[in-house]
Amino acid sequence: MKKIYLIALSLFAINQANAQLSLTKANSEPIVGDNYLMNILDTTNALPNTITGSGITWDVLGVSESGAVDTTNYIASSADPNSSSYPGTTIVEKQGTNTTYFKSSATQFELLGLDAGNFQLNYSSNSAIVSVYPVGLGYINNDIGSGTMTASLTGAFTSTIQTIADGSGTLNINNIVSLTNCLRVKTTQSISFSLAAGLETGTVDQAIYNYYHSSSKSPIFSYNYTHVVAAGLFPLDNLQSNVTLKTSVVLGINENTINNIIFKAYPNPAKENVNIHFVLTQTESYTIDVLNNLGQVVKTLNKPNLAPGMYSEVIDLKGLSAGIYTVKVNGNHAQGTQKLIVE
Repeated sequence: MKKIYLIALSLFAINQANAQLSLTKANSEPIVGDNYLMNILDTTNALPNTITGSGITWDVLGVSESGAVDTTNYIASSADPNSSSYPGTTIVEKQGTNTTYFKSSATQFELLGLDAGNFQLNYSSNSAIVSVYPVGLGYINNDIGSGTMTASLTGAFTSTIQTIADGSGTLNINNIVSLTNCLRVKTTQSISFSLAAGLETGTVDQAIYNYYHSSSKSPIFSYNYTHVVAAGLFPLDNLQSNVTLKTSVVLGINENTINNIIFKAYPNPAKENVNIHFVLTQTESYTIDVLNNLGQVVKTLNKPNLAPGMYSEVIDLKGLSAGIYTVKVNGNHAQGTQKLIVE
C-alpha cells in the first residue's frame, strides 16, 4: 500500500483525555507546564480507521520511526505575546512552529485559534468546542465555528465539527506492544473559506484519530488526514497526513525488544537526569543499573512486582563524569542494554 509521508501541518489540535474512564477537567485537560513527546512514524499498512465499538482490537502494523519527534508544551497565555489576538485564551499549546490557543472553563475546553506561521485561523466569531465534560465511550458532540483565516490572503471561514468517542479496546503496535484499556476519540472538521472578497475560495477537510491509554493524560497514538482544495488566485488540491506514537512506546519498536521488555533511555545524550521509558507485557520485578566504561555500577534503581503496562522512571545523573555509560535492565525473565552518553 502507499506509504504515508508525514507533514507537520495541523489545522485542529485536540487533546481529549484518558481512555475508558469518564474524562473530566481534573484528569484529562492540559494545564500549564504539561509537555509530551510523540515520534513521527512511517507506515506501509492501512490504519484501522473504520474499526469502532466496545472490546475491539486495533492492529497497527508495518510502522517504523522516521527519526523526527514532535514536542508539545503548554504555557500560560501571559507567556505568549500573540494571545491578545485570541481573546479569552487561558492556555497556549506549542508544537514545533504551530501555536494553538485554547479557553478552559468549568465544563468545557474550546479552541480559539491556530498560528502556523504563514497560516492562521482565528475563531473570533464562534469558538470550536474540543471537549464538554464528562467524556466516555459513546460521547458525541457537534459544533460550529467561524472567524477569520489568513493564508497569504485574508478572509472569513465557517466550520462544522464533530467529536466522537467511537471505540474502546486494545491497541496492538507491530505485534510487539499491546495496550489494553484504550479509548479512541475521532474528530472531523470541515472548513469553508472565502479570502480577498471571494478571489480565493475553498475547503479544508480534516479527520483526527486520537487513541488514549489509561496510563497517559496525552494521546498514546494519533493520526490525521488533511485535504485542502482551493480555487481562484492560488489553485490547490493537497492531501496531507501525520502519524505519531508516544516516545515511551514507539522508541521500543525498532530498538530494545528483549523477552517482553521494551525500553529507551531519553534524552540521549543526557546531562543531569535520564528518563527510562518502558513497556512490560507481564508482571515483572526489575533493576535498572547505569554502568561506567569499567563495568562498575554507578547508579541503580529497583522496582519489584510491576503489573503489565507503561512506565517512566527518572535516574539522577548528578556527580557522573562526562562519558559513555551503559544502561542495563535486569528482570526476572528478561534483560536489555543501551548505550548512554552523559555530557
